Amino acid sequence: MGDPQADYPVIHIAGTKGKGSVAAILSSILQSAGYKVGLYTSPHLISVRERIRVKNRIVSKREFSSLISRIRASKERSFTTFGMTTVDHNLAYRTVFEHLTAAALLFFADRRVDVSIIEAGLGGKLDATVVVDPILSVITPVGLDHTAILGDRITEIAADKAHIIKQGTPSVSAVQDPDAAQELLKRAEGVSSALVFAKGSTEFEVVSRDFTGQRLKCSREWLGSEEIKLSLPGGYQLDNLSTALTCVESLKENGFQITPEAVRVGLSRARWTGRLQFVRKPFRMILDGSHNALAMRVLLKSLDDLIPGNKLRVIFSAMSSKPVGEMLKILSSKAVKFYLVPLSFPKGMPVNDLAHQAELEKLSFAVCNDVPAAIEQSVRETRKGEMILVTGSLYLVGEVLRFRRGYPIPPSDGRIDDFI
Repeated sequence: MGDPQADYPVIHIAGTKGKGSVAAILSSILQSAGYKVGLYTSPHLISVRERIRVKNRIVSKREFSSLISRIRASKERSFTTFGMTTVDHNLAYRTVFEHLTAAALLFFADRRVDVSIIEAGLGGKLDATVVVDPILSVITPVGLDHTAILGDRITEIAADKAHIIKQGTPSVSAVQDPDAAQELLKRAEGVSSALVFAKGSTEFEVVSRDFTGQRLKCSREWLGSEEIKLSLPGGYQLDNLSTALTCVESLKENGFQITPEAVRVGLSRARWTGRLQFVRKPFRMILDGSHNALAMRVLLKSLDDLIPGNKLRVIFSAMSSKPVGEMLKILSSKAVKFYLVPLSFPKGMPVNDLAHQAELEKLSFAVCNDVPAAIEQSVRETRKGEMILVTGSLYLVGEVLRFRRGYPIPPSDGRIDDFI
C-alpha cells in the first residue's frame, strides 16, 4: 500500500498495562503544544472507529468505509494464465487487527498528521504495528499476559515486546521488574538505542485525589514549582505519567517544541474512558477495564485510596485466555458478591466456565444472562458502604457503556456492527 507509515513521525508503544493511558496522556500534551496528532489504540469500547483518531476525533463512518475498501482493493491482483484472466480476491489471509492497523496508518497519511502514536496490539516482535519505523519506542510495565502466545515467563514476554526498540532510535521504559528490565537493556544495547527508564510514582507528591483526577507536585525542575492536575484518577496513573513525561523530554531533545504550559494543559485535558471511571447515572458504579492479575492488584490499591472501607459488588467477565481464577481471587478480598455475565464476543469465557472458577475459589456469585440483568440485580442488592465495580474486560466495560446509552448489544459472533 505504499508504506503510508513512513509519511510522518511515529511514537510506538508496547507493554502489558498502561499503554492506552500513556498514549492518551502523550496525545493530549502534543495536541496542547499545537501538533496534529494521530492516535491508534485497541481495543475499542463501543465503536471500532474509536481506535483511529486524529486530534482526538474518531474516524467517521464514511472515512472508515473508504479505508477498508482501499485495503480490500490492494489485496486483489489480476493475472493471466493460458490466456485466461483471473482476479485473486484473497491474495493472503489478513486478521481484523491487520486491517485496522493498515486503516490507521493510511488515515494518518491522508490527514497529514504531524506525529502519530501507535499502540501495539499483542507483544512486539510479530505484532502488525511493528512495520513502523519510530522516532521513539516506549515500553510500559511488562507482566504476565497472553502467556499462551508470548511465553509464561516475564523474560520471554519482555524480550518479545522489546522488539519495538529499533536501530539507533531513542527508547523509554516505565519502571520494570528487574528481569524484564534486563531484557529491554539487552535489546537496546544490541540495536544501539539509548534506553531511559522513567522514575515512576516516586517523583510526585500527591496533594489531592478523587475520581475526577489528582493534583500533584512534580520534582522535574523544567515543569516549575506549581501544582499540576492530571485528569485521570488512580495512583497507578502516576507511573504512566512519569513514563509520558520522560517521553516528552526525549521528544524535546529531538526538536519538538513542548512548553511547560502545554504539558500542564495537556494533563488537565487527558481523557481515557473505562479506566477507573466513576459514573452516576442511571446507576452509581465504577468502570475499569483491568484484564489481568497485575492490573487487578493495581486496581484494588487505587480503590483503597479513593473509597477506603467500601466493599464491592463486582460485575465480572473476561476473555477465555485470561487467568480468571487468579483475577477473581484477587478481587475477593474486597468483593461481597460477583455477578458473572457472558461477553457478546467469540473469545469471551463462557459463563459456566466463569462460574466454575468462582466455585473453585468458594466465592459468593450469581450467574446473569446478560449485562442488563447483572446491573439490575447488583443495584437491587447493593447496601450502604458498598459500590458496584464493573471489571475483567474492556469488552465488558464497552457493553455496559452501550447499555447506559441505549445502544443494542453487539453481535455475538464478533462482527463489527454498523450501528456505531
